[in-house]
Amino acid sequence: MRYLSCLLVALFCCSTLAKEAKYVRVTDGAHPYVIELIELALSYQSTPYKLQYIKNIPTQSRAIRLLGKDNGIDIFWSVTSFERENIARAIRVPIVKGLLGYRILLIDQSQQHRFSNLSHISQLQSFHYGLRHDWPDHDIFVDNKLSVNAFHALPGALNMLTSKRFDAIPISILELPDILKTYNAFAEQQLLLYYPSAVYFFVDKQDNALYSVLKEGLNKALKDGSFEQLFSRHFAKLVEELSLEQRTLIELRNRSLPPSAPLNNSQLWYKKQNDKS
Repeated sequence: MRYLSCLLVALFCCSTLAKEAKYVRVTDGAHPYVIELIELALSYQSTPYKLQYIKNIPTQSRAIRLLGKDNGIDIFWSVTSFERENIARAIRVPIVKGLLGYRILLIDQSQQHRFSNLSHISQLQSFHYGLRHDWPDHDIFVDNKLSVNAFHALPGALNMLTSKRFDAIPISILELPDILKTYNAFAEQQLLLYYPSAVYFFVDKQDNALYSVLKEGLNKALKDGSFEQLFSRHFAKLVEELSLEQRTLIELRNRSLPPSAPLNNSQLWYKKQNDKS
């Protein structure tokens, strides 16, 4: 009997240890969608995972270099680039389905007529665009032979727009609603600019276990539909409110996107249905 009791205690302890949660460190203050997607990807494992939120992670360039470090984080998410895929290991599933590459122009409302009948990138070349010097689309616009004036802060840029220092400020559709609520700004009504852009999860190159867990979880979520359900819950209303389906799409090339991006997998990307361009 005593042997049986000891055996039961040992089995209980083993069971408890087996179910002890693993902690995964992420930066504090992330968009709820990102956190919910990480939790969804980790939920397919038999071992429970918990997120630990790390404060005071400074810039993105610093954050990616802190992956796997004792004073760092375990998962980083950002627009991919050749440099970032060289520093860290990317799980090549575009977590916002390319939405970050869709841009709507902030313009002076009195100038709407100048934009209303455009349909080709060549017609964009007669305008001057304000882009913050460190935005990734700054170089993309230049590479597409569009005239760019750099600025350092959005409030000043809006004043420059009013004074006609430039004609438009391209803004990501993910950021546009907050900007329109915060500032006295006007969103152009007809156009939707787009360039392929992938936001990935990144992990330390040596962390094969976490890489495999995230990749497997994201693929399972894609297969069973839970990825799409989560994406729609967060972004379907945004797509509707900004009338993306009714806008004229003009596409820009993005040579900074690594060729490893899974552009041919339509399941991974949001695509506007009624392309008028």
